[in-house]
Amino acid sequence: MMLLLTLLIICFSPGGLGQLEESQFGNDADLADFDLDIETKPHIQELSIKTTIISRYAFTAVYCAMLNRHSAATEGVFQFQIPANAYVSNFTMIIGGRVYQSEVRPKEKRVKQENGKPKNKESGDASPEPEVEVFRMAASIPGRNRAIFLLTYEELLQRRLGYYEHMTSLRPLQLVSRLSLDVTIVDHSAITNLEVLPLRNGKSMAAANSAAGPNAPKIPAKLEPPVTTVIKNEKNVCKITFSPNIVQQAKITTSGVLGDFVIRYDVQRDMGIGDIQVLNGHFVHYFAPKDLPVVPKNVVFVIDTSASMLGTKIRQTKDALFTILRDLRPGDHFNIISFSNKIKVWQPNRLVEVTPLTVRDAKKFIFTLATTGGTNIDGAINTGSSLLRDYLLRPDASPNSVSLVIFLTDGRPTVGEVQSTAILWNTRSAVQEKFCIFTIGIGNDVDYRLLERMALENCGMMRRINEDADASSMLKGHISPVGFGLVENFHAKPTGKYINFDIKLLLNHLKSGLTLESLVNNWFYDEIGTPLLSDIRINYTEDSVQYVTQHLFTNYFNGSEIVIAGKLTNQSAESLHVQVTASNNDKSIILETDVPLRHRQIETEKHVKKATAAMAGGARVPGSAAAQGLGNALGAIADDFVERVWGFLSVKEGLRSRLRSQTSKERDDHTQQATNLSVNYHFLTPLTNLVVEKPEVLADGTMAPAPTMAPPSAGEGVSTANELPGVPEEGTPQKTNGKQGGQISSMRNTIGKVERRPAKKSVTISKTSADGDPHFVVEFPLSKLTVCFNINGEPGHILRLVSDHKHSGVTVNGKLIGAPAPPGSHKQQRTYFSTITIVVDHPKRAYIEVTPKKVILDGRDRMVLPCHSTVTVDSGALSVSIVGNSNVTVAVGGNISFVILLHQYKNPAPYQRDHLGFYIGRSKGLSHNCHGLLGQFLYEEVGLAELPAQGDKKPQPILKVKDRSVPVVQKNRKIYSGTQSVDCWFARNNAAKLIDGQYEDYLMSHMFDTGNWPHGTNRV
Repeated sequence: MMLLLTLLIICFSPGGLGQLEESQFGNDADLADFDLDIETKPHIQELSIKTTIISRYAFTAVYCAMLNRHSAATEGVFQFQIPANAYVSNFTMIIGGRVYQSEVRPKEKRVKQENGKPKNKESGDASPEPEVEVFRMAASIPGRNRAIFLLTYEELLQRRLGYYEHMTSLRPLQLVSRLSLDVTIVDHSAITNLEVLPLRNGKSMAAANSAAGPNAPKIPAKLEPPVTTVIKNEKNVCKITFSPNIVQQAKITTSGVLGDFVIRYDVQRDMGIGDIQVLNGHFVHYFAPKDLPVVPKNVVFVIDTSASMLGTKIRQTKDALFTILRDLRPGDHFNIISFSNKIKVWQPNRLVEVTPLTVRDAKKFIFTLATTGGTNIDGAINTGSSLLRDYLLRPDASPNSVSLVIFLTDGRPTVGEVQSTAILWNTRSAVQEKFCIFTIGIGNDVDYRLLERMALENCGMMRRINEDADASSMLKGHISPVGFGLVENFHAKPTGKYINFDIKLLLNHLKSGLTLESLVNNWFYDEIGTPLLSDIRINYTEDSVQYVTQHLFTNYFNGSEIVIAGKLTNQSAESLHVQVTASNNDKSIILETDVPLRHRQIETEKHVKKATAAMAGGARVPGSAAAQGLGNALGAIADDFVERVWGFLSVKEGLRSRLRSQTSKERDDHTQQATNLSVNYHFLTPLTNLVVEKPEVLADGTMAPAPTMAPPSAGEGVSTANELPGVPEEGTPQKTNGKQGGQISSMRNTIGKVERRPAKKSVTISKTSADGDPHFVVEFPLSKLTVCFNINGEPGHILRLVSDHKHSGVTVNGKLIGAPAPPGSHKQQRTYFSTITIVVDHPKRAYIEVTPKKVILDGRDRMVLPCHSTVTVDSGALSVSIVGNSNVTVAVGGNISFVILLHQYKNPAPYQRDHLGFYIGRSKGLSHNCHGLLGQFLYEEVGLAELPAQGDKKPQPILKVKDRSVPVVQKNRKIYSGTQSVDCWFARNNAAKLIDGQYEDYLMSHMFDTGNWPHGTNRV
């Protein structure tokens, strides 16, 4: 069967989604211009969306089922808007009952031609990328058949203007038989100010207010939730459901464009260092102080008055400035600069204090602004920077005031310096790290990369404002502080095996009636108009944390939030000391406390348990059992939500650092780090591609036959490519309360060969292993000796067990989890392996992640297998065989295999934890250069000698390893879950001298680290 690599058509931004690849796409290249008649358009039977927000981190799963009622094959289009700040983490497509899973791959570097232009990019394409993506997938649906699309994405909600806002786009473009939205909010702190806004699907209240003029009374907004909305609000858990039937949808709109379902809320905050949550060796710190006096600000407005601003743009800019001037506070200082060919300064060589008189004079200056000439960006920025810099040198300037340049333009530099690199250099030299630059771009003819770099390099941020009046009928609704984009056209160029697409992103804007004035004032300026702190520094106990995200901040603005995440180096520590230092006007602020780690871990585990329960069950809304089981897809990754917050923030930070890079080496380093993290966490970013396979559709409109597959026996919890549990065929009863219905998830669908085989009662494996607390056993067959040792690690540490990355491509890492020691033990705590990953780089990168509950296989296909089932899966060079609740065997090729024992407790004692044991089965395929705590001994020989007795001391046995002598004692150790015992020579002190190097050399930064011993080459 010919497989086609299919392009997922996605609009993306520098902080959003990446591009995708396709091979042998044939004549289906121009997907954006297709025109389906309403009679032949596939019918959407069900659209179910489930979101769970755990401590401001949102997991969303989308389930869309389409039916082709006709006998001929028809193109079906799945389209869903993704928030600007979100990353897609999984996509699954099911066509004709067969399941096709996407894969995230690193993006290949662009290869430049001799003329310096990339081969896969046409000259002259300078269209800006939109800030909100439209995820779009076109697929051919066979006659009388259906397609199912499953999409998951993740987002860290940003606090703006005193609340978090979660938006779900409801634009199926047709009336849907079963439409449901289920949002669950779980937070460590009490949830406050919860409100569900009306659907954003027409002219906004902001537009009406703006049209009335700046001095007109504001029209009060009626914040009534959409019809059928049900809100269940408890202290720490809130559930919101929205499930309109077809009649109720038609009353809203018959076009299927309902709009955006928006939820706003905040959480209760205590004075102090903020909220810190701890889970599985990672922490996240939320800091949003309140009740602080406002810090005075010094602001210079730099406004483009070139000829292109003529008309609506300059009029609305003036309206915005009138409103902003009215909001300036006594004690603030300001000035205004207009620029085109010439640069005009309202009050030359100074900043003026805010008084009724100065505000009146400033309004006169703004009123007289006229548009003409070109765009001198470099001269304008330097003039504004000089004004602000000179003012800050004055003795009467407040030392702790917040200083800003707000720069607005609708074009590219055409006068003076026009090279972006020179403009950025001049800007950095003028700013001298003394204040921040915030940039605003209007429309399509803006160098957004220049504006974003200018802001990022000078502690500011960039905002995009769309000024097009032409809207796509597909995308009606309210624009939040950002715009929406849609792929309009693209061009395919065959380049060998792949077809590389040059996607031209033409921004489509919405007929929402929002004005430039309302966007600039109501969103952008309000975010930065009330500074509360400056020079914020957040520090943690030295040597207790690592890989901490940004913890130094220039300013903190009212209504926002600072979020920091990192890894704990010592989970057994009782507390973590946190210190926050900052300036507020003329005062220095120091906040510090000791955070009890164990208590925070328990509290975090409690509310994660609430969230995963909500994911699995959720509100009982109408819909199929498959859609109600969407939460199972999210539950697995939500268990490690703190780590995923760290990964999410680290990717964002890496992308920002990449954009700010001054040298190619620095840029490459940041690119590699962000790419590794994106692949490891399965995030679709600007540095990764999302690739999915689909089967060939025959000329008669039917699908090519699937490979022969043996279905699992009755009762299996693993789905095959031809049988999807929980998704009944049309006309068959749906199970809503059985096990089967709960199994379906976007990550539990397979396309590899899945078959049930009789389970073996025993497994023949070597003694070389790491099991228990953890106890290491190494068998030396040539020397006829067995050696054992313990590793006293810390919870959260990740140990390198096998490292053969450069040769066989195999790497094995194990993560430790902590447990209290049993009564009478000489230890204070025990550690066990909670997760083991096996990463393979040859012939293609793949990995297997094993926990006591599930196995994740990401190879040719991606699937999640429950450990309670007995099943064998072959996927390319990897195969996994699970004996339910007993063991997992992983085979790599024909000469490498590992066995992982599952240690599970039905009623665990306080000191017991579900954990894993790792055993090496076949090692013939591993090279002689293999390393790791176990791998280094595979091809070694050892000898046993005896030190002569000295005085009253008995002779001391020693082990000869390489050129080292290791004191040992004889012990008996149980292996294979206690079913066998082995006599071994025990090396004390964390295997000192027995292993190469020190214990710390075997600590990895993350579960997928494949760096060579002793220092990983791809640590992040």
